[in-house]
Formats: sequence, C-alpha cells, structure tokens
Amino acid sequence: PEPSPVVALDEPGPCPAPIIALGRASRSLPPGTTVRLTADDPVVTTDVPAWCSMVGARNIGHSRVAGRVRYLIELPGQR
Repeated sequence: PEPSPVVALDEPGPCPAPIIALGRASRSLPPGTTVRLTADDPVVTTDVPAWCSMVGARNIGHSRVAGRVRYLIELPGQR
C-alpha cells in the first residue's frame, strides 16, 4: 500500500526528463511529501536512486507496471 497523500508524476520520455520533473516538483512540494514517479525510460532505474542519494530523499521502492517503472520517493524532511 502507498502512503497517503501521494503526489503522482507521470513522466514518459527519455531521461533526464523524469529526473528534471522530479527535481522541479520537489522544490514546490512540502518536505516529507511522497511522490510516485512513473517513467518508461529504463535509465530511470539508475537515475532515481542517484538523485535520492544526492538530495537526501528516501527511495521507498519501485515496481514495474505495464512496461514502465514506478518509484515511490519520500522527499527530504528538511532543506
């Protein structure tokens, strides 16, 4: 089950577009928000964990849904 509330980002297209969208969203959302990022570029499986590590976000986990990758990410609690 997903934590609630969850902000959904559906980002088809090549990387780095999903990571750029995640970064933009993280600047406008409250600290601690959970984001569900869905992307279809397989490179996202490398980029999301790296982004989380760089910014201090928590990578809650990921799954594959209909050929796409879905990540749950908890944004850092403080900036």
